[in-house]
Amino acid sequence: MTLTTRLDQAQVAVLASLAPGGILGVESIAQSAQLTMWRTRSAVLKLSSRGLIVGRRRGGRGIWEITDRGRRTLSTRGRYYQ
Repeated sequence: MTLTTRLDQAQVAVLASLAPGGILGVESIAQSAQLTMWRTRSAVLKLSSRGLIVGRRRGGRGIWEITDRGRRTLSTRGRYYQ
């Protein structure tokens, strides 16, 4: 595993916030993960680009949901940060 494929703590926190089946907006993710909005947005963008979470629009707002790939990644790689 190279350094570019590792999850950082913010990414793990975002995945963990979405793992129970939540479909959350960035503000709710930030609150749940106890991250700043900047770190949350950055983690969401990185996770989305890797296909670990997927975004949708509802009521003009973006919401995010973990993918099956994201769940597998959290269970295998995320344990090192929790």
